[in-house]
This record gives sequence, C-alpha cells and structure tokens, in this order.
Amino acid sequence: MFAPSATAPIWSGCYVGANTGYGRVNADAIDSPFREGPFAGPSNVWNQLNETIGMDGNGLTGGVEAGCDRQFDIGGNAFVLGGVIDFSLMNFGETGTSASAADTHTSFDLDWAASARLRAGVAASDMLFYVTGGVAFADINVRAYDRSALPPTPGVMDVSGGGTETGWVAGGGVEWRFKPNWSVGLEYLHYDFGTVTATGAAIDPVGAFPRYENDINADVIRIGLKWRM
Repeated sequence: MFAPSATAPIWSGCYVGANTGYGRVNADAIDSPFREGPFAGPSNVWNQLNETIGMDGNGLTGGVEAGCDRQFDIGGNAFVLGGVIDFSLMNFGETGTSASAADTHTSFDLDWAASARLRAGVAASDMLFYVTGGVAFADINVRAYDRSALPPTPGVMDVSGGGTETGWVAGGGVEWRFKPNWSVGLEYLHYDFGTVTATGAAIDPVGAFPRYENDINADVIRIGLKWRM
C-alpha cells in the first residue's frame, strides 16, 4: 500500500480517468397554460386539469474525466482544491400516461451529460474526502402526444422540445490513492436541469399550442479509476 508521510503533497497534479455507475432520472411533466395563439391564457391547458405526469428512468452510466488538484498544507492539515471536467453516456428515458386522459402521454430521453466542476476537500495521507459542484450540460429531449379527441382533452397533438440543456451539479466523494500514480474513488452527483418544455401547434384544434413543462433532475453514484501524472 502507498503510504507517504501525512504532509507529503501527494494530491498535487493532474489526472485522467474513467468511471462507471448507476443513475436515476426524475421528470415531472406539468400540463401548463397555452402561451401562443387564440387560446393563450391562464385557463387553457390540454386536459383542463392542470395535471402533473411523473416519470422515472434509470440505468447504467459510463464516462471519462480529467482534472487537476493542488494540495495546501495549513496548520498541519492538508486541504485540496481542484477542477474537473467529465463526460458520461447515460441513455435514460421513460414514458408517462395521464391519470385523467389515458391517451395523453409524455416522455423524455437523456442521452449524455457533461460537467465542469470545482472540488474541495481534506486529505488524510492517501485518502481524500471532498465536495464538488459546478455547471452541467445534457442532451435532453421531451415530448407530449395525444392521438384522441375525447374529453377531457380538446383534440389531437404531438409536440416536443429540448436539445443541449444547461443546469447545475453538486455532490461529493472519497478517493483512495493506492499507488503513486493511481487512485480509485466513489462519487455521488445530483444534476438539476430546471424546466425543459415540449410545445408546438396542436393537430386539432387549429390555433391551440399545448405546453408541457418538464422538471428534470438526476442522481448518479459511480466508481472511477484515475491515472495521476
């Protein structure tokens, strides 16, 4: 086992690495008032009940990362400050169904996520405990569709939205430097991408613009291996 002295600046330097883990995405599609066309107004929503359709997707993640750290020894304690960028494939998706109109559906897909983060922690010899946070990016697509014109829905629709979305990410982890140039770590990250809206012109009635606002967040726990230069 790699066991340098407690004051050795072993956490200073740059690294590259890979990680794999498990994630879960929560999306709440909120049936929101129309904002365009002759039906625009606070009283007009698609199924007339201002409903929220909940969706959850989960699965494995895998990605790469790179960063740099700097160790500062203050009063006999080792503090570490650094920055990291990462990219992960996720491929999460789910479809939800309205509780009041069975032919009204919403869906989301999250194909990848990336982040640029700061991290700060305390080192104890070959162990590092840290918190992290920064800006996050993801490829997110949302959709709402209804192929019937039966009450309580007013007609037929198929609307979508999304693309590369920006949000924030925060979390923490622990890392063990088991060799001079190698470390392994366990990390938890929470992503929040705010609201991603599916909207557009309804097929029927003409002039209606359905709007479903999707609140999307994700939680990921992963293990990573880093090569330290």
